[in-house]
Amino acid sequence: MALRLHDTLSDTLIPLPERTPGETSLYVCGPTVYGYIHVGNGRGPVVFDVLVRHLEAQGRKVVYARNYTDVDDKIIDVAVRNGEEPAAVAERFIAAYREDVGALGCRQPTIEPRVSETIPEIIALIEALIAKGNAYVTDDGDVYYDVASFADYGKLSKRRFEAQRAEYGRGKRGDGKRGEHDFALWKSAKPHEPAGARWASPWGEGRPGWHIECSAMTHAHLGDGFDLHGGGPDLKFPHHENEIAQSEPVYGCPMARAWMHHGFIEMDIERNASFSQATLDVLHADPELRKISKSDRTKLEALRARDAATLTDEERALTAIYERKVRFADWFQLRRLRDRVDGEAIRMWILGTHYRAPLAFDLAEDERGEVRFPSIEQVEKRVEYFYDTRQKLAAKLATAKVTGQKPSKFFEDARKAFDAALDDDLNTAGSLDPFSRIFARVNELCDAKKTSREELDLAAEAVAHVTRVLGLAEGDAEAFFDRVTARRIRQRGIDRAEIDALVVARTEARNSRDFARADEIRATLTARGIELRDGASATTWRAI
Repeated sequence: MALRLHDTLSDTLIPLPERTPGETSLYVCGPTVYGYIHVGNGRGPVVFDVLVRHLEAQGRKVVYARNYTDVDDKIIDVAVRNGEEPAAVAERFIAAYREDVGALGCRQPTIEPRVSETIPEIIALIEALIAKGNAYVTDDGDVYYDVASFADYGKLSKRRFEAQRAEYGRGKRGDGKRGEHDFALWKSAKPHEPAGARWASPWGEGRPGWHIECSAMTHAHLGDGFDLHGGGPDLKFPHHENEIAQSEPVYGCPMARAWMHHGFIEMDIERNASFSQATLDVLHADPELRKISKSDRTKLEALRARDAATLTDEERALTAIYERKVRFADWFQLRRLRDRVDGEAIRMWILGTHYRAPLAFDLAEDERGEVRFPSIEQVEKRVEYFYDTRQKLAAKLATAKVTGQKPSKFFEDARKAFDAALDDDLNTAGSLDPFSRIFARVNELCDAKKTSREELDLAAEAVAHVTRVLGLAEGDAEAFFDRVTARRIRQRGIDRAEIDALVVARTEARNSRDFARADEIRATLTARGIELRDGASATTWRAI
């Protein structure tokens, strides 16, 4: 069947939009680069990477743009605090972002525009909005969007205008701001802000507001009415709503033909927690409490500073919730999590849940008080199995002979089921079933005494297809096992040279036919989580 995706604007499943036959134009809001990203920030890159891979496997040309917000108040704050240039802060965290999402198996987009490189286009768009009566300039040199001037405001988020709140304007009510819902298009420079954070404009030195950047960048790189705009659920309002309001009055057409939003990744803070029923009731009543926020620590400190006797029952419950969130929040940082589990395992864990559904980030403590990640650790074992299977298939192909037998339709049918799942609103969770069945069948063929070359060739084609599209187990197997082993022995404090020496000692014992000694060494290594693999020419080992 043809690909169908859920469109947030219409709240329905729609066929893949196609402005140009055979092509797809996609824009995804990227990071504000002032710090390391958390696990939730990794979901979007993985989801849209699979979408691009799936479309390309169907023969489509994809132009995929994902921006970097390298001009922002938060970047300026870091720069001032560290005594460095804002551009240096942004560059450092752009590199860190690329490394983190690259470890998740995400390829770089076609285009990676930056706000700092789009200032002329942003200024031109603001001038056009002022000319059309959708924006106004204050006496202080700030420019605001007049939300009341756009009749369709709220059509994406389905929020009524009178229900909007002032804080979403990122500026709130200030001198010259007409309405509490109005948001900044241009911010005048403040005296303490460095030269690298201000640009000349018709309204004086300053910098763009947060929302205007994407309207300018999408127009500059994808044109009007491009096919898909994606992002996280937190961007639906106000960011994406404001993008629409900025773009459509000037360009005279829908900003994007469809909108895709993925779900949150939320910390499963209930698991193994000794919460009272009152605390659980508070947690269940407010889903926002499951989200990790930089403000959690501040809120906890404020509660702790109070006289305990003055706290209400709800505040005591909140204290328990914030204590647990703060205790484990550091593990929500993707870079730190990657020290404990492989990036491919994180990718498969993300793909195991439909992109629009919430995903629980579960962690637990073992008897030694060490934090563990049960779901992702289990997935990592599956990724190892997939790589092992690929190695077995390569070895079997090397010796298989053409028999002239007609191969079965198993792999053809499994590939169709795999593609059909992804065509059904990018159901990656559903695609993992035929993905796994393909690998199970490959193992059966490799273990069989006789398997035709024709069947194995189809198996190899199927494996290549599904691994390429999902971005799982598509890399070099030995490189994967090497990095997983390196991480595990580092975590366990194992000396690689010591293991190598024991492997050599075992080989010598076997060569001298001292099999009791060889078995003793193997048992010692097994107890330490080391698996030996006896090959034709040498013995290798892995940490399991």
